[in-house]
Amino acid sequence: MVLINKAINEVTVKLVYYGPGLCGKTTNLEKIYANPKLDNKGKMISMSTETDRTLFFDFMPMELGTIAGQKVRVQLYTVPGQVFYDATRKLVLRGADGVVFVADSQAEMRESNLDSLENLKTNLRLNRIDPNKVALVYQLNKRDLPNVSPVEEMIDYLGTDSSSVVEASAKTGAGVTATLRAAVAKILDNLKNNVDTTLYEEPALSAPDMTQKSGVAHHSAGTPKLSMRAESGAHPVVAAPAPAPAPAAVPDEDPFDTGGVAVQPEVEAEEDPFAHDEPVHVDFEDPFAAAPAVEPPSDLEELLANASALVASLEAALERARENERKIRARLTS
Repeated sequence: MVLINKAINEVTVKLVYYGPGLCGKTTNLEKIYANPKLDNKGKMISMSTETDRTLFFDFMPMELGTIAGQKVRVQLYTVPGQVFYDATRKLVLRGADGVVFVADSQAEMRESNLDSLENLKTNLRLNRIDPNKVALVYQLNKRDLPNVSPVEEMIDYLGTDSSSVVEASAKTGAGVTATLRAAVAKILDNLKNNVDTTLYEEPALSAPDMTQKSGVAHHSAGTPKLSMRAESGAHPVVAAPAPAPAPAAVPDEDPFDTGGVAVQPEVEAEEDPFAHDEPVHVDFEDPFAAAPAVEPPSDLEELLANASALVASLEAALERARENERKIRARLTS
């Protein structure tokens, strides 16, 4: 759900990276965050779990211009892909304005992709978000590997079209910025056209069952991760084993030059995600001024408890990060 802060003239939109375990969601955000040409970004927050982690950071792409006179801030999230973190995925999807579904292009991951996509649509509905109206971009990741399915075949079984698809290799950075551009463009297009993605007939999301498992196939959890360089102060996390040497990654170009989203000519891995975009000044009335009133949820106490629990988890993660930072500084000065 778009947040409009009149005090600082800012509109905040939320973009969530979703997909099966080890498909490349975390790698996407790390590549975006590490891009030296992307400034105006906040700190990266990492909430570690046993085999995966949820990442979050926000940034303000100044090149996008304004929305009804408001600056745009984009919040980026990843969700755990493993089957036993379905409750976390539900919470992270709450209020999402757009979703990047990261599909693993390896042929043997077809069922995992389909299960995760169905899980995404179910969790969107549980959050009263219409899967058919929300800004949704499909990233066909790991195109640098030799055992990948043809693009046409993946488009067919994912049930989408080529205009919503980006070929990528998050490991090398190819297609990462094109995916981000396409997703943000779709979110802004929904705003411009006053698209209401709310499913009013769906009941409000109740308190999550933290013991519940999703319907995602067990093989989507992938293999145990071993190691990964973390942000300063973050807990060590685990990473997928490096694949065998493979052909060069699929190159990409600015998708807005051709009106499509597909990746074609070569582009630097650390390009400015919005360097070639013309400023977009959208002049229209507040998209939520005439929106139908939504009845407040009846389980406010449960929602407050959920919010308090999430805040407590973030504070605990931040404290652990600070403790790690202190230890590292102590070692450097000893």
